[in-house]
Amino acid sequence: MEERTELLRANDHEGLKALEKQCLAQNAQHKDWHCTEEMMELTRDGEALYMHCLPADISGVSCKEGEVTEGVFEKYRIATYKEASWKPYIIAAMILSRKYAKPGALLEQLLKEAQERVK
Repeated sequence: MEERTELLRANDHEGLKALEKQCLAQNAQHKDWHCTEEMMELTRDGEALYMHCLPADISGVSCKEGEVTEGVFEKYRIATYKEASWKPYIIAAMILSRKYAKPGALLEQLLKEAQERVK
């Protein structure tokens, strides 16, 4: 991600294309990993949660060879969607903590000011 950020800042389109190609090649090395019902059965009582920040590559649904079977994804779909719903807030928190030295103090100040966001 750091390399991608630097390429974006430099407006280096060719560098971004090369990085994407490199990342796809790296991902291809892990095609043997696939979350299946059989794998989930190996967990305690066979009931571990399948969690993913989404979007997930679902074998036979969103792609030919994905990272999870349709059966596993469907069994945990609601829990996975609930988990993924936090993603925008986590990203915002990461941006805030990166941009400001004291994000907690900033949030306290904003709460104190209690300005209406929408009129």
